[in-house]
Amino acid sequence: MHNPFIKVLLPLAAIIIVILLTKYKFHYSFKEDLQLRPPLFFPMILWILISIAWMMVTDYLFNWRGPWDFTTWKAQPLYVSVIRVTAVCFLGPVAEELIFRGIMFRRLERLKKFPQWLIIIILAAGWALLHYSYSPEVIGIIFIDGILLGAALLHTRSLIVPIMMHISWNLYAVW
Repeated sequence: MHNPFIKVLLPLAAIIIVILLTKYKFHYSFKEDLQLRPPLFFPMILWILISIAWMMVTDYLFNWRGPWDFTTWKAQPLYVSVIRVTAVCFLGPVAEELIFRGIMFRRLERLKKFPQWLIIIILAAGWALLHYSYSPEVIGIIFIDGILLGAALLHTRSLIVPIMMHISWNLYAVW
């Protein structure tokens, strides 16, 4: 994707579609069904710290992030950098969490065929495979991260916590 505006428009479109599906197709409540409710502060901080620790340990062991090279950032106009960070670090995580740990989690849960722990694993696998362009090691890391995101959702009963975890991960990875 060379057009920076596409990077913003795709997750923004996904967010709008999830909102419309939630409200008009599935008749879900944002607060109760998608669990878009304020979390308790300390559990949220704990899960974010767990996520950051996982990110740092895996980056240390596998160097998945690569070198800190700001050449690309310096070469592009400032507005492109702002758009890129907005898309990758904020809109992308919100869209992915609304889809995977929001609407898809609720849909699978309502089938009453799978225990919640299995739903977390299924969605973590699907989410990891969405990142197919990465190396197998990184896809494995993303899979385990998906399990952490799902566990945070179950523990805190707030989708905001996985969203914040995902944002912190992407803020580290984007540079």
